[in-house]
Amino acid sequence: MADHSMHDAGHGGHGEHPSHPRYQHQFDDMGQQQAASGLGMWMFLVQEIMFFGGLFIAYLVYRHKFFDAFSAASNTLNWKLGFFNTVVLIGSSLTMALAVNAAQRGLKKRLIVFILGTMFLGTVFLGVKVIEYHDKYVENHIPGANFCFHDSQDACMDNEGKPQAEEQEWLEAMHKKAEESRNKPDAVPMPTAAGMVGSLEMAPQGHSAPEDAVMANKSANPRERSMSGSELYFSLYFAMTGMHALHMVIGMGLMVWLLLKAYQGVYDETYYTPVENFGLYWHFVDIVWIYLFPLLYLINGVGK
Repeated sequence: MADHSMHDAGHGGHGEHPSHPRYQHQFDDMGQQQAASGLGMWMFLVQEIMFFGGLFIAYLVYRHKFFDAFSAASNTLNWKLGFFNTVVLIGSSLTMALAVNAAQRGLKKRLIVFILGTMFLGTVFLGVKVIEYHDKYVENHIPGANFCFHDSQDACMDNEGKPQAEEQEWLEAMHKKAEESRNKPDAVPMPTAAGMVGSLEMAPQGHSAPEDAVMANKSANPRERSMSGSELYFSLYFAMTGMHALHMVIGMGLMVWLLLKAYQGVYDETYYTPVENFGLYWHFVDIVWIYLFPLLYLINGVGK
């Protein structure tokens, strides 16, 4: 009997009886269960730190290699929207901390309100990112076949396939050179910007293609005329902010689950581990953005 009593006392070492409806049998008591859950969450966050750490290291290496291109590309980002999103995420960290506090105190209505507040601020953040991504699409700054970036901050073509003013002048000059080339005897046909009319292979035997024709052929592709290293910057920009946004979307889904459980009255003074662990996750996501904002938006001072 004495041993049995001591065993029961060990289960209630934290003032909570193992008969709690959320008690898992593999733990000695609710206190140990909560500590194990917290440790598991911290181990997960360590893996997340290593994942984002790899992206940060890649960014720093290539920033050093293409500093001018990274600076020019950074200046095309709207730092005001980035700063607004920073404030929004800091606010969401506050509401999440208040939600954890409400769960620990068993305040159901307050917990629901603060979870909803965190979800609202997260939605605002993602909405602003959609606006920023759309701007990059319009400016042809999305890495790929249509990518084009000049240090003048002007895109080469809009996404309707129409050349902008600067590019229109370049196209007209290319057509004019092509016409002049065709009117000269034994001249190498110049490639046009639209259909690449003429080819360097058409040069008469024994004649080499002039250097300007070679450069014109090479520069007919807007992507090849882009500033060296700029596409790499935008690749890292979309990779880093995209993964951050994905973590936020996952967090929003988890908050829907927390909200449902909170409405059912699952969380109280004796059980609030899921809310507390999610709070750690959300704070981590916010901290990642605190690093992303200055690295991506403020690398070369305020640009816009």
